[in-house]
Amino acid sequence: MADILLFGATGYTGRLTARALFDRGASFAIAGRNRGKLETLAAGLGDPEVHIADSQDERALVRALDSCKVLLTCVGPFMLHGKAAVRAALEVGVHYIDSTGEGPFIKKLIEHHHDEAVALGISLAPALGFDEVPGDLACTMAAEGLEHPQLHVTYAMPKTASAGTLRSILGIVSSKGPWIEDGKVRMVRAGEEQRWAPMAHPLGPRRAASFPLALCHLAPRHLDPSTFRTYVTTGRAEGAAMKVGVPFLTQLVKTPIRGVLEKAVDRFPEGPSDEARAIGAWTILVEARSGTRWRNIVLTGTDVYGLTAQTLAAGAVRMASDGYTGKGVLSPMEALGVQGAREELSALGVTFDTYAPVEEGA
Repeated sequence: MADILLFGATGYTGRLTARALFDRGASFAIAGRNRGKLETLAAGLGDPEVHIADSQDERALVRALDSCKVLLTCVGPFMLHGKAAVRAALEVGVHYIDSTGEGPFIKKLIEHHHDEAVALGISLAPALGFDEVPGDLACTMAAEGLEHPQLHVTYAMPKTASAGTLRSILGIVSSKGPWIEDGKVRMVRAGEEQRWAPMAHPLGPRRAASFPLALCHLAPRHLDPSTFRTYVTTGRAEGAAMKVGVPFLTQLVKTPIRGVLEKAVDRFPEGPSDEARAIGAWTILVEARSGTRWRNIVLTGTDVYGLTAQTLAAGAVRMASDGYTGKGVLSPMEALGVQGAREELSALGVTFDTYAPVEEGA
């Protein structure tokens, strides 16, 4: 039997993740709704075992997990399709990993299942891809040695996305997310606040808007910041549109219009081409401050979907290994380890730059 069950293997991110698991020599099986697509995929990956399971069919997932150690799921949007997979992992007692970027889903995971997972001795590792793996790593590097740091995180994102990502974004932008300010949580909506972010060369200073990334639910769990804010860079028009349009969208997705929007998303290409992925550049800036001390960390890279596939596969292989002891809901750095995450990203061509004052006497 396989160590890892990959659920949602025939979707855009799922196929990339299946290839990443195969290339690592992992012991894995694949699961999803369409037997024909699953068998076609399996034929090019050494014929792993195939299981048929729907996102609402907890019993089918429980059966498929027999003798497995890890459930890795790419089936989103997770607020709609993620609950059965979590329940199945908890029932069987296997580690759980997903590719979500949905803060509300992670919030429910923490509130409803953290203590249960700790008691069972299993780990729940949501959002083990982009945006959160490089973001959590950059925050961890920036905060090192700083007491209760103020952390401002700004993403410059690529312009391409899969249909699955776009469906998830409908839920993300219509929900508020938790910022931390002076040790207290404040709920913030996408576009509600604007700032100028001191992005490094070649981007230079950019207008940025608040955006409630899933990282807000995870990084503070192990970094203990006094302030934690997340932004995405925008143009002037984009920032203004976000500030005005998001409150309207928030109300719109509560009506039957949401179904119309999701059908419109379904007409988009399934995901970016290999060529588009390869040139889809991203940058993450983390500004850390604590008293008079400061440090800025900048990570840059390309291909967010390839990165996600590799970090999901790395996490699954690590959790399936003998001696893995993580338990409860984990941030990406708790799940992968800081050194492991840095090695994975470095192998993908991600660059790391540190900006900090020269220490006195240096």
